[in-house]
Amino acid sequence: MIVGEVMSKKLITVKKSDSLKKAQDVMVEKAIRHLPVMDGSELLGIITESDIRGAFIGKGAKTNSGKIQPLNPAKMKVSDFMTRDPMVVVPETHIEDAALIIYKYKIGALPVIKRNKLVGLVSIMDILGIFVDLMGILHSSSRVDVVMDKNPKNFETVSNIIHGENLNIISVGMAPHSAGGGKQVYFFRLDLCDTASVVQKIEKAGFKVVSAIN
Repeated sequence: MIVGEVMSKKLITVKKSDSLKKAQDVMVEKAIRHLPVMDGSELLGIITESDIRGAFIGKGAKTNSGKIQPLNPAKMKVSDFMTRDPMVVVPETHIEDAALIIYKYKIGALPVIKRNKLVGLVSIMDILGIFVDLMGILHSSSRVDVVMDKNPKNFETVSNIIHGENLNIISVGMAPHSAGGGKQVYFFRLDLCDTASVVQKIEKAGFKVVSAIN
């Protein structure tokens, strides 16, 4: 899957000369947390909800009497608080690579550029949505957790047993087995079913089922 298939194409942007108040009002109105900052058709940066919050933490203008006068967001410019030259991706970027950039650099969204033109925005929520969909988390489902080593033949054997029961595998996850020994726990998420029969057949084939959820 590539970024172009999941990115937000309905772009909401601000200008570098816009105030922080305007940027914040747009975020609240549109229920978003990231705004590309544009100068005409040129992407200059990105401003986030956390950038705006950070602009006011422990800051204020000191008056002649020594009192701290609160900062006025209507007079503070986006250009002074945005992240300049943000990391970007192209529509053909694999979603796994975009996810790695977001995770590694702890950012919430990536502008998507095509021929030096902003064409979209992909966010951590877009990527999380893909994960939720692939894992079938929002679907009514059952799960069978099976311990096996990394031999592909074992995975094929268990999969064939499940299909032999006319059950559909929605997704498969895996994690190291707590007992070690180079074994993994495979989490088979299935369409909602009674797992008793398939568990019995998997165990009869010599595998350990550590959990089964109907």
